[in-house]
Amino acid sequence: MNGLLVVARALHMVSTLLLAGTIWFRCFVAAPAFRAKSGGALEDGVRIQLVRIIWAALAVAIISGAAWLVFLAGEIGDVPVADAVSQGLVWTVLTQTQFGDDWTLRLEMALLLAALLLLPAINPGFASATDMICAMLAAGLAGSLAWAGHATATEGIDGTVHLTGDALHLVAAGAWLGALWPLAILLGSVRRACDPLSIAIAHQATRRFSILGMISVAVILVTGVINTYEILGTLAFSIGTDYNRLLLAKIGLFIAMLCIAAVNRQRLTPRLSSESGRLRAVRQLERNSLIETGLGLLILVIVAVLGRIPPHVHD
Repeated sequence: MNGLLVVARALHMVSTLLLAGTIWFRCFVAAPAFRAKSGGALEDGVRIQLVRIIWAALAVAIISGAAWLVFLAGEIGDVPVADAVSQGLVWTVLTQTQFGDDWTLRLEMALLLAALLLLPAINPGFASATDMICAMLAAGLAGSLAWAGHATATEGIDGTVHLTGDALHLVAAGAWLGALWPLAILLGSVRRACDPLSIAIAHQATRRFSILGMISVAVILVTGVINTYEILGTLAFSIGTDYNRLLLAKIGLFIAMLCIAAVNRQRLTPRLSSESGRLRAVRQLERNSLIETGLGLLILVIVAVLGRIPPHVHD
């Protein structure tokens, strides 16, 4: 297995889902929570941090996407990366393969997203007009990763179902996994502010995030079952391949995340509206969000490796 290609793929997936999740968190969780409670200095601080994450994630996504293209060209030509560049193999893959067509479309989407993100800096009046478009573009970037996975090998109506399921799976993963770190940042800012208004904002944000998370988890569960069946069929319950064992590890990490999310929703979030223990609940929510972020990163690394393993090859 080409280790550099796996690393580039993993970085691209992580940065793309983080980009989508941060934009969705800003649009559908943070902004409404701040509007309801008038965040002031807390809002400004969180907004600046989210903008930094968005631009950093977009930059890493573009760079890692370019690395993915170069490393794949080297693998296809069975030559070192330098030779793949000097011999024009990268250009051949870019212009004469389906991967190259998909890669070009994704780059165009990323550049359009960058242009739209710059508009509010030029004229603040564009902010509300471009937020939803940016959210849709970010979701498109996340979902389009499906065309770089095993779903493209499925033909006919099953192929359409598989690609659609994989794309929705990735969008939902971005909306949930990609938004966990931004949530932890908001909760950390609330913890440092330590005043009733900030905690009220945290309560609003966690409630909204909980709704977004439940919808995303439902989509992940349904599409995950569909994708697993389309790839493995009757071998879905076998542990005789590396692919299946990694898939089981991914499912185990996902279940662990669900358990933490359940604790957050059922035990910790309600405490934010009580008179006592609110600050402790904020600390625990922040800690749990960071733990979930770490588990989510492990899942995405496994997904990057799974994309490079033939599903039906037994040991």
